[in-house]
Amino acid sequence: MSGSIRKYIYIIIIIISGILVCSAILASHPVIPYLPQDFNTDSSDESDDSDAKKEKDIKFSVKKTFTEDWSDLDRKPPIDLKNPSNVKEEVEYDYLTDTYVYKTKVGDQVISIPFNMTKEEYLNYTNRKLIQSFFNSKNADLLVKEGDNEFNFLDMQFSLGPAEKIFGPGGIQVKTQGSAEISFGLKQNKIENPSLPAKARNKTYFDFDEKIQLNVNAKVGDKMNFALNYNTDATFDFDAQQLKLSYQGKEDEIIKSLEAGNVSMTTGSSLIRGGAALFGVKTSLQFGKLNVTALLAQQESSSQSVSSKGGAQTRNFEFMADAYDEDRHFFLSHYFRDNYDQFISKLPYISSGIEISKIEVWVTNKRGNYDEARNIVGFMDLGEASKKANDFWQGGSVTYPSNSSNNLYQTIVSEYSEARNINLVTQVLSPLSAYGIDGGKDFEKVESARKMSESEYILNKSLGYISLKSKLNSDEVLAVAFEYTINGRAYQVGEFSTSTENSQQTLFLKLLKGTAVNVQLPMWHLMMKNVYSLNAYQIQKDKFKLDIQYMSDTTGVYLNYIQAGNIADQILLRVLNLDRLDSRNERNPDGIFDYVEGYTVIPSMGRVVFPAVEPFGSFLASKIGDQQLASKYCYQELYDSTLTIAQQVAEKNKFRIKGEYRSSSGSEINLNAMNVPRGSVVVTAGGVTLTENTDYTVDYTMGIVTILNQSILDAGTNINVSLESQSMFSMQRKTMMGLDLQYAFNKDFNVGATVMHLSEKPLTNKVTMDDIPLNNTIYGFNASYKTTFMWLTNLMGAVPWINATAPSSFSVNGEFAQLVPGHSSSITKEGHAYLDDFESSQTGYDIRSPYAWQMASTPYDPGSNALFPEASLSNDVEYGKNRALLNWYNIDRLFTQKNSSLTPAHLKRDLDQLSNHYVREVSYSEIYPNKELSYGESGILNIMNISYYPNERGPYNLDWEGLDDMGYLTNPEKRWGGMMRKIDNTD
Repeated sequence: MSGSIRKYIYIIIIIISGILVCSAILASHPVIPYLPQDFNTDSSDESDDSDAKKEKDIKFSVKKTFTEDWSDLDRKPPIDLKNPSNVKEEVEYDYLTDTYVYKTKVGDQVISIPFNMTKEEYLNYTNRKLIQSFFNSKNADLLVKEGDNEFNFLDMQFSLGPAEKIFGPGGIQVKTQGSAEISFGLKQNKIENPSLPAKARNKTYFDFDEKIQLNVNAKVGDKMNFALNYNTDATFDFDAQQLKLSYQGKEDEIIKSLEAGNVSMTTGSSLIRGGAALFGVKTSLQFGKLNVTALLAQQESSSQSVSSKGGAQTRNFEFMADAYDEDRHFFLSHYFRDNYDQFISKLPYISSGIEISKIEVWVTNKRGNYDEARNIVGFMDLGEASKKANDFWQGGSVTYPSNSSNNLYQTIVSEYSEARNINLVTQVLSPLSAYGIDGGKDFEKVESARKMSESEYILNKSLGYISLKSKLNSDEVLAVAFEYTINGRAYQVGEFSTSTENSQQTLFLKLLKGTAVNVQLPMWHLMMKNVYSLNAYQIQKDKFKLDIQYMSDTTGVYLNYIQAGNIADQILLRVLNLDRLDSRNERNPDGIFDYVEGYTVIPSMGRVVFPAVEPFGSFLASKIGDQQLASKYCYQELYDSTLTIAQQVAEKNKFRIKGEYRSSSGSEINLNAMNVPRGSVVVTAGGVTLTENTDYTVDYTMGIVTILNQSILDAGTNINVSLESQSMFSMQRKTMMGLDLQYAFNKDFNVGATVMHLSEKPLTNKVTMDDIPLNNTIYGFNASYKTTFMWLTNLMGAVPWINATAPSSFSVNGEFAQLVPGHSSSITKEGHAYLDDFESSQTGYDIRSPYAWQMASTPYDPGSNALFPEASLSNDVEYGKNRALLNWYNIDRLFTQKNSSLTPAHLKRDLDQLSNHYVREVSYSEIYPNKELSYGESGILNIMNISYYPNERGPYNLDWEGLDDMGYLTNPEKRWGGMMRKIDNTD
């Protein structure tokens, strides 16, 4: 800013300050407005000539020291000071002379000569006082308003001028509330990583964090409003910014309202609902008796509904037969699996005669909890009398699950007792590989395994299986030790944590699940495949329904029976032994699912258990009676193969489990959604729409409806709640257009028409079956008529014992709506969708980091012509005698950058080495010519280099015989080097 401009600004500030000072002085001395001389008609025309001459000579007259008559009261020059506050002026009426006496007092003492006023003079005096008081109050108000109109950034007001004819009076008002917080700091990172350039190892940068909570309300006249709510700490993105611009027209205008931003729309039809979470433009127009509402917006929610009856919420479930609860439920032994169908066939009585009294469950320790950790070795054939994976273990004297069922336990304890040391398990048990007993298949060792608490699983003591509350990963090991009684005799499988005196010794347990998935092993069948999850907890028996259906090829619909063999006239519930009992648990099939807590249903976990090991496989085949006919219907692949392979046999996956259940009762209805848009919840009871805050309340944040009307709960009326949920954020853009027309012939008769269109734009034109975009149109008509009359009231009032006074009413409502489905034009003209394009079936791993790799183990070949027979050795120095030297590393860019000042000078001059393919830099454009680099991304690839030296000894190669005089390996063509890494994938 130049000096002259600054000078002008100072001058303007001085002038404004002077004006403000003068205004303050004038405000302290109110100016009596000028009144015409002839205002007082009763004033005397005569005046003293000498006084007049003096007044003409004096430019500003001086107030008299005393008051002679009432006219002197008006001659108070504004420049004179006011009377002190203790000086009071009083007027008293003298009834004797019928005059008014004017006195000036200090306290009770009269300090001036009183004078009398006639009635007419007193009226003129009081009239002038009222006029002065009126103008003084106006001047004071004007001064206050001028003080309030000072510029305030948080409360700005401007005049519209001629635009008030359009937007109405009031001007422009902008009020701003909120807070803004900015925190910043300085961060410095030092990374000692040789794979990074020297400059990249030390970074210093600013760290900013801002928090804004802003609420802006603006008005233009009395018709247009603008509201903005911005909150960076909002839980959901759609709550972070709320914007709305609205225009409200007058009663006689065509444009009733015009809204833009976050809007909502309601229609005159109950069959066609509008939307609450919309962002777009909405307008309401009126043409005489016709009301028009138009909408163009993006939808930010999805519609859903829940139902309840008597305060208990009813939910539906539906899943196919291949949706069994995987890696969670396990039989403790093949004995329990083989006899499961027989033991549970007489529900509610269990004929096993078994009572499991003690159990310990051990699992791979991934929680880092070592309070009750032990080293364990789980054996697959432990406690098995018949279903053994290896015949090396001979049968024992006990047919029940026990450590004596075969000689495995005694052999390990007596001949391989050194396996108590977890570090020697592999080498101590390695001789068993000669009999086909290998680690990772027949047995698993786990260091510091975690003992599961009783709250982490549910044990069925009579049927011999456990249900884990957490699903196991594919790389986790599950092993158990348990004790039970049968026929008054106790048996034990595995070892308990108290079985050994030293806690450092390894426990020998029964293996239920290993790290290797092999359907050929008997252990594969210990995982139960007849348990299904309802995705719910605390299931009630009341109103629980379950049905089993089969997709018929002839009819093309789901049926609850199969016309085949011996089951042609039976429903599938009865065929699968799920309908043997009535409501009193007596043997009397009633066509309803047998809810037997702990056996067919696990209420706390929300699981349904079939009373057959292979309900849709071998069990159904035995019920049909004809094996050739059964192969057409049975889904045996579900139990003989992995779930992934079984799902490929789509022609057999035709069984569906369907039903409903009720959650815990009460007046609360869970909407299964959070952050519900306000105004989108509609509650109906028996078809009648309820009133919010009267019949029910809504917690929009947690998504809970609370019924207040107890009579609805007591009557058990069906309650339906429809809402719009913003819980699931969709990447697809949804566009909604709507038009609602309502024509009122009169106050009683109304007709209307509504049309709504919702379309989705997919992210790509190659969509899958589950993500087909919508392009639906719904239209409808509605009409209503209502009237009131008194003749029916009078008729009812004529009855002696009836006193009817309220008017009678009659109403008729009629509605029609039709949905016209379609598909988006973005996915081809015909609306094609893809079953599976396998684009998400691959997982990429970055193998360039040398730190993820480690030295490989010796390649093993069980054949007689193995290249490296030493691979079968354990705890032997011969194990690595043929290993050659293999290196993997990154080259620091310090040695390859040509323009870096840190690069040694002799390397900069060595152009041959900088161009050598073994050490040179590799740019992205060489491998990815079309790749666009993001801002700040280096254009040089991070390369992992591998060098192999077959003539040099590798790590742990202690072979001294295969060396020449120079210390190099002989026969380098027969040497090897290797590196390996873990694939970080749970499946």
